[in-house]
Amino acid sequence: MRQLAPHAEPSELTAARPTLPPDWNSMPRPVKFAIRDRLYRHQYGLCGYCEGSLGELGRHIEHVEPKGGVAGNSGRTYDYTNLIASCQGDTDRPKAAGQDGSCGHFKDQQIQAKGTFSIGDFVSPRETGCDGLFNYLLDGRIVPKAATGTVSNRRAAYTIQLVGLDCNRLKNRRRAISEKLIRQIDRFKDQPAVLQQLANHYLGAHVDSSGNTVLLPFYSTRKQRLGL
Repeated sequence: MRQLAPHAEPSELTAARPTLPPDWNSMPRPVKFAIRDRLYRHQYGLCGYCEGSLGELGRHIEHVEPKGGVAGNSGRTYDYTNLIASCQGDTDRPKAAGQDGSCGHFKDQQIQAKGTFSIGDFVSPRETGCDGLFNYLLDGRIVPKAATGTVSNRRAAYTIQLVGLDCNRLKNRRRAISEKLIRQIDRFKDQPAVLQQLANHYLGAHVDSSGNTVLLPFYSTRKQRLGL
């Protein structure tokens, strides 16, 4: 999980706020598109939860603290600091029975199934220091970085489970990235200039087909493998 740096809400949301309807789905489309595009740019094209490519997986505007349903807080429906861009997971692909999922829609399903949600235990991508709460293992798993029994460990574990960050799809992607990086690092371990070029490529900015500045998927996994 990368920390989403603080930034101003789009002017379209600010201007429309006094007349926005209580129902999120009735919001004027230009306002919704402005929010969606602002989040995409400030998240560098990555899902706020899993760091998958929003361009590949699709995207939706996610309420970190749910706006309705079980434990919903309607007062934060249009609170921009409560919004991130989340991927659609694998919603565009047929799933086998019992297949796991991840990210925003999966989180909503989990909350409804459990009948509870603890915002205090949940780690938001907008939270300062959130990127230091998780550890990315060589086998693709994501685990809490803090020691067992600590508040940070409990919060990270709760978030991993609720959002499905350790689902098989994500573990497989992170493992493949780790294995490739380890091979490259070992190959060029005696060539510092080449290793720096690798770091610049994997962690640097790229441009998508629409001209937006983006990062490569699973940024945090790549960063940890590169020792940065």
